[in-house]
This record gives sequence, C-alpha cells and structure tokens, in this order.
Amino acid sequence: MEIFGREVFLRWMESSKITAVAWCYNNLIIGNDAGELYAFQAVDLQGPVEADVYKFAKVSNQSIACICPLEPEEWILVLNENGDLYSINAFFKGPFSMLCKNVTCVVRQLGDSSSDNGDTPNGKGPLKQLNQFCLGSDNKMYIYAAEGEKLTQQRCISVDGVVLSAAWLNNTIVVGTKEAYYIMDAECTVCHELCSLQTGDLDSEVVPLTAACVDGDIMVVCQNIGIFYNTQTMALSQKNTIHWRNRLIALGCVPPFIVGITVDRIVEIYGVRDQVLYQVIDQTSAKFFHYMPYKECMISSTSNVVTILKPKSYHQCVADMVERKDIKQVLHMVEVYFATEDPMLIEEKKVAHTIAGWMRFGDVNFPLAFQHFTLGDVDIVQLLEFWNRYADLNVPESYVRNMSIPLLLRRYIPAAMEIREFVEKRFNELKDVLPANTTSVKLLEMANVSFATFLLKHFNHKTLLQKHGRNMGDFQRKLTASIEQTCLLLLAECDDPKCSLIINRTQEETFLDLDACGQHLLKMDKREVFAKLLIKQKRYKEAMDIMVKYISDKVGTAVKEEITLEIKSVCCELATCLNTLIENSQQDKDGGNMDAQPMEINEALNMYLPVLLATYPNAALEVLTNKHAILPFSTDQIIAMIDMHAPKSYCASKMSMRIKYLEDLVIKTKHGSIHENTLLAKYYISELAMHKKNSDAKDDSKRSIKTMLVELLESNNNFKMTELEAMLMKLDIVEATVLLHNKLNRHGEALRTLCQRWNKEDRLKACEAYCLCFGEIAASYDSSTKEIPFKRLFSNFDYWMERAKEWPLKLYEMYNINSSDTSIDRLLLQLLTIIVQESETDSSCIYLARDLLAKYIPSCTHKSVLNGSAIVELIPDNWDFAIFANIFMQLQLKALHEQRTTAMRRGLTRSLHSQTAKKLYKLTCVPPITIDARSTCAICQEPIKLGMSIAIPPPTQGENTQQQVSRQHVIMHEQCAKNVHDK
Repeated sequence: MEIFGREVFLRWMESSKITAVAWCYNNLIIGNDAGELYAFQAVDLQGPVEADVYKFAKVSNQSIACICPLEPEEWILVLNENGDLYSINAFFKGPFSMLCKNVTCVVRQLGDSSSDNGDTPNGKGPLKQLNQFCLGSDNKMYIYAAEGEKLTQQRCISVDGVVLSAAWLNNTIVVGTKEAYYIMDAECTVCHELCSLQTGDLDSEVVPLTAACVDGDIMVVCQNIGIFYNTQTMALSQKNTIHWRNRLIALGCVPPFIVGITVDRIVEIYGVRDQVLYQVIDQTSAKFFHYMPYKECMISSTSNVVTILKPKSYHQCVADMVERKDIKQVLHMVEVYFATEDPMLIEEKKVAHTIAGWMRFGDVNFPLAFQHFTLGDVDIVQLLEFWNRYADLNVPESYVRNMSIPLLLRRYIPAAMEIREFVEKRFNELKDVLPANTTSVKLLEMANVSFATFLLKHFNHKTLLQKHGRNMGDFQRKLTASIEQTCLLLLAECDDPKCSLIINRTQEETFLDLDACGQHLLKMDKREVFAKLLIKQKRYKEAMDIMVKYISDKVGTAVKEEITLEIKSVCCELATCLNTLIENSQQDKDGGNMDAQPMEINEALNMYLPVLLATYPNAALEVLTNKHAILPFSTDQIIAMIDMHAPKSYCASKMSMRIKYLEDLVIKTKHGSIHENTLLAKYYISELAMHKKNSDAKDDSKRSIKTMLVELLESNNNFKMTELEAMLMKLDIVEATVLLHNKLNRHGEALRTLCQRWNKEDRLKACEAYCLCFGEIAASYDSSTKEIPFKRLFSNFDYWMERAKEWPLKLYEMYNINSSDTSIDRLLLQLLTIIVQESETDSSCIYLARDLLAKYIPSCTHKSVLNGSAIVELIPDNWDFAIFANIFMQLQLKALHEQRTTAMRRGLTRSLHSQTAKKLYKLTCVPPITIDARSTCAICQEPIKLGMSIAIPPPTQGENTQQQVSRQHVIMHEQCAKNVHDK
C-alpha cells in the first residue's frame, strides 16, 4: 500500500554540501558543511521552493549537525559537529549566541491528546510542540524553557553515561545511552532503567534510538526490535513490538505512523496502532533526516537534494481503497488513524461503514450493504429515492444529501434511480462475476427484504420520535411518514409477518397516511393488509368489505379442500372484526348510549357470517362462541345458519359443526340452558348411532363421542330426560343406560343393568362403585369432600373402582343412613336384592352376597335398613346358612354391643344428673337464722325485740363464683329496710 508520497523540495546548486535540514515559520532551513544557514520560503510545505530567494546566516566554522526550531517561539537551535549549540532568531535577525557546549542531542517536548498543557489535538492530529526542550551531554541532561525572548535553564539531571538519544512526551522523558535506556519524569522524581543495550559484542556499534509517538507512547529500539512504553504508566505499552529489517540509524513519528531508516537507507513505515508494515521506500542516497510529527511529515536530504515525505490524508487513503474495492482495509484504516478514546473515532467509523455499504450496494450485495449502513450514518433520503415508487417524497432544494460524508468520498455513492432499474443495470454489468443461479428478480427481492428490515430496525417510530420528538418539522414529518409507508409496503410485498408490527401501532405512534398507503396496497393486491390497517383505525365496515371481496376472489379460483393459510388468516381477521363490533355494541349499550344500533350488528352478522361459514368455519366459530350472552341470535337460528352455509367437506357431517358450537356453549362457557343441553346430548346420541351403523367408522372417533356424552350426562346440567329416554335406550350403551336410570331416580334399574351387563369379574365392584358414587353425603362433609368426584361415576371410573376394592372401607361415616332413596344403605339393600334375584340363574351370586354383607356389616345399625332382620328376610330358604354363619354372628354381637352400650349410656346419664343436682343444691342452700336478745338491726344498731317485724334480704352471689362460700344473713327492722329501699 502506497501511503507516503515523495516530492523534491530543493535542489542545492552550491559547492557546499547540505548537512542538516529543518522547517520553521513556513521556511525551509538548511545547514551546510561550512557552518552556514539558508532559509527558503516554503508555504505549507509545498515545493519546490525558489532556490534563488533565501535568507543567510553564518553560525559556525564547523559543519552544521542538527537544526531544532523552537516554533512558535522565534528561536532556532543549531548544533555543529563539535557539540556547540547556538541559539539564533528564527528570522535571522540580530546576533546569535552560544547556549551550551559538548551537546550530544537536542530534543523538544511534545504533547499528545493526553497532555494537560493547552489545547490538545485530537487522536489523528499531529503531536503538539511545547515550549520546553532538553539538551543531552556527558552524564548530564539540561532542561530549558523558551519563553518569549529568553531561553531559561530550569534544571540539570544527572544521567549514567553519554546521552545519545532522547524523547520527551508530555511529562515523561526517555533517555538512551550506549549502556541502556532510562525513563523519568521531567522533575526526575521517578527514574528507572527500561532495558539494557549491552549485548556482549564489542565489535557491534550500538545506536540508541527513541521517538515520541501518538497515544502517549514512546518507542525505543533494542537489537532491531521497536518496543513501546507508555508515558503514563512508565511501563510496557499494550502494543505489539516491531521488528525492523536492519539496524536503524534514525527513528521518528509521522502520525499515525512510525518511520525508521536503516543503515542501507531504506525507509520502513509501520502503523503505530496496528504495528503493520505499510510501505517501504528506497532512500539510498539520503544522509540526513528531520521528523516533523507536528506537521505529519518528514524531510530527507542528500548532499544537494532535499525531499519531503508526506502521507496521504485519511480520506485520501479511504478513497484509494475504495478504488481498489478493498472494503476490509477501508474499515481498518479508521483504527489506524484514530485513537480509541478519540471522539472522532465513532464518527469516522460511521463514515467508513457508510462508504463500505455503498460499495456493497453497488455490487448488489444488499444484505452486507445494509449491515454496513446499520453501523454507519447513511442518508435515508438518498436510500428512499431508490424506492420512490413506494412513497412519493418531495425533497426541498435546500436539503443537502449525504451531509456526513466528506466531499472527496461522495463520488462513490451511486446516483439514485428506481431500484428495479438499478438492479437490472448492475446485473447486466456484473453477471459474469455473480453466482450462476443469480437472477435480477432474486436480487430485487433481496434488496427489498434487506431495506425493509433495515428500516424496521433502525428507522422505526420509537427511534424517530426519540430523535426528533412529536413537534418535528414539516419535511421531517413527511420523511417519517415515507419511511413508515415504504417499510410497510415492502414487508407486505414480501409477505413478511413483521408488517403487523407497523399495522398494530397506535395512532399516537404512527405517521402513516392510510388512504395513500391503501392505494399502493390495492395496486399490489395486498387487500388483506389494507383491511388490517382499516381495522386498526376502527373503519370496520370498509375493512370487512375488502376482506369479503378478497376471500370471494381467492376462493373462487381455489379448490375448497385447499384453502391456503393466507385465506384462513384473512378469515380470522374478519372474525376478529365481527367480534369487536359485537363487543363495542354491548359496551355502548351498557354505557347507556342510546345511539347504539343493534340492527347494524345483525345486518353485519347476516352478511359476513355466511362467508366465513362457507370458507373457513373455524373462523365463524370464533364469532359464534366468543360472546354467547350478547350474540343477537338464538341457538336454533345459529344451527339453521350452520346447516345452510357450512360446507360438508369441513367435517364428517353437518352434525359435527353443530356439536362444536354447542360444546363451547354448554361445556366450555356453561351458558347452555336445558334446551341446549338436551340438544347437544341428542347430537351425541345421533353421532354414536351413525357410527354404530357404519362398520368403517373409526373406533377412536366413536370412543371420543361416547366419552363426551357420558361426561355431559354426569354433569350438573339439566336435561329433558323424557326426550332422551327413548334415544338412549335405543342406543343400548351400558354407561348411557345406567346414567339414564340414575337421572330418572331408578337406581334399582341402574344397578340391575350394571349387574347384568358389566363383565362378570368386576360386576359386583362396579355396582359397589355406583353406590359409593351416588350415595347421599352428610352436610357436615360437603366442604371436606370437594375433591372427591361424587355423581361422576364413569368420568372417574378408575377412582371409584379403587374405592370399591378398599377393605376395610374408608370414609364410610360421611354417608347418610336411611335418610332418602339415595342413602347408601338403601342402595346396598337394592343391590343385595338384585343379587338374590340373579342367584336363581347364577349360583355364584350367593358368594357375591356374602362378600357384600361381610364388607358392609359396619353399616348394619338399628337405624339402617340394611340390618339383621332385613337380611334374614331377604335370603332365600334354599341358601346354605352355614356360609353366612360368621356374618350373622357378627350381626348378633353388634346388636348386643349396641344394647349394652345404650344401657350404660343411660346409667351414666342418671349418675351425672344426680351429681349435678347435688352441686346445685349446695350452691343455693343457706344456713339457719337465729334471733335472740343479742340480735341488733344492721341499719340503726338497735336491739330487735320479740314481736317486732324484721326483714332479711337475700344473700348476694358473684356470677363467677364456682365454689360454695359462707353466707351471713343481715337482720334489720322492717321499717329500716323500707327506708333504705326508698332511698
């Protein structure tokens, strides 16, 4: 990569030879072997200079070895080959003076972006010259300050060895001697050795080289390895080292590059920030070099020719790389020219990505192009002009396109044209290099998808509102609306479901012109998208008309069995719209709005529901089952509508559609009345009867319908059982027949059906399960038995069979005994009666009866109808009583136990009554009263004489007193007692 350019600055025609060069105050200054200085005018380092126009000054009799300008101060330091340092006016005015002897090097203080002295440059700019400099000599280093017309020595620092090289950056100085490199601060409060230069080879010449670089680093060279040290940490930098090809004789920084000159006069140029070799320049005849990091250039010189080496500007480098289509290098050069903490880095990265994006755009690699645009700062107006057929945007003449892109790079942005034309043009130009299966149609689709995704993610309403606010200007508002409209139309054209993100925005979040957008959508045959927009704006009637026309057109060309997902989606939108109308109508009615017109809802449903039923009945069900309570149709009307419009191909029969509706009404929402409950049961029975006749019917379908019928009959719903009785009996399904008898309170028939028609091994357990399931529960157990599925035998058949198999029986005490026809003892007695009757044809029934009695003996109390006498009367004479001997013995013992328990309870009750009466007597009895000649009145204290009327008030007793206490009666004259009472 050729970054540095060379230009001859001066051809020296005199007999003397150039020995030093510098540049100061727009003058090229050269020194020769005669100790003379010449200054040639060179404005902004533009050559060649006029060799005939110059200024002259004789400084020394010795050859000039080094020239160090102190700009912006008006001083130049001149060092001859003997080490004498002179100070001279930069414009050669006045006399010069010797500043110091035995000087080995002269170095100015530089500052970068981390410097605290004055205004700092940005990361890509040159290093700044400060007003201090240092002089190196044998074991000493002198610090000077250039202030106005004075050069003042500030301090002297001791150094081990002769100072041959030095670099001063910010407040840190790195010194190189023949032995080692040292690093110190300018006050020399901290100083330590960096690395040694003693290699052990006495024949090799060691030349210490140092150079101040950008990012606060200083490079030192040790055995041809360039090492970076950081001036803030005074330690190794995080940058990698640089391996120079040969021994160096000069080193300097031309930001953002480090430039080294080898002994064979080859210039090697590396990037400071990436340590990558960028260019090698042959300067075989050059002898002297002067680095100017503050001007981002350097000067080389032979004995009679002065040449300037200057890198291209950052944007010139980017332009060259764009010409070579080197996108990777375009992005890399940003990090070469700009420091990490440089605020310009972010902006320049955006510029680089924007240019890279336009390069990819021109190569019709649209996904990568928009990835770069995402990271860049592309002008959205420039992009929209490629897609101007989707949204017309009038750009004012004052608008400057691509403002963030430098003028030098704007020429790489393609001129705007309609995207279809652009793709066709570039496809024809690049078809030889594009993949074989690439077509212009695919490229156009890729461009549309990429642009839509880019707009949706990076130019969405939230981003624009946050950036500009609601009170944006007229053009900005139109631009935002164009962005939103273009994004929606592109997404709709690609059938991308993400267009719903734009459709579902609220009115406060959108700038979309609905009518203008709708015209484009209709032209694109995207009526379903337009309908969704209308729904969002609450223009339901227009939306539904569009959707119905869309459905009619699409279905008219499609096979009924092949209704596409797209059509189904539109049907669902139509159903949602109808549901919204119904709900809004109800809300208006509940809110007391007298303007609500239910007739309009009826008309809408009569108009659009048939379309849904005929096209996609599932969507129609969404309407019919959404709000049963507020739907303005009766069940019979809905059933008639289903029969009229629903296609037979939708389900196995029209019956299935009716069932779906009634299941939601009756089972799911629990809104069914006795009429709907009975109707659903009839439909289940009819379906089962049809499956029974059809031998090809699937068992799974039959089993599912049977399960639904049983669950429905076991629910708490009411039915017109008189209408269902004949149908259920004809259906002849055991579970249905049992539940029919149960609903009609014919429990004996239900048990008989189970006993006769259930499988022989489990018939007794099935009958017991029936008794346990439908037995009446005591009121005290209602709250504690909510989780037990009472009244639902076949829906939870496994549970009740497990209960029937329990021995001994648990939770038997929760059942009522002899309180109603469904008391468990009455049900068991009926079951026992049936078993006895069945024993006439089945001898095994005697053992069923034995097992049943043995299990339920605990229920055979004197209150129960299932007692010993009833059992004796029930058992036939021909049965072997020995089989029941143990059972009757237990019954006898149980009866005897109950009698004895009752007698003991009565005796204990009498004893408790006597004890209570005794305690009550002791609590209420009082001691006898004795009146004699010593008795006195408690009121007047006069003696009570014989024959006088006396009064004795009843003793008082505390309410909480539990023990008997002594009571002393108070005696008083009757008259005294009256006086006390009257008071």
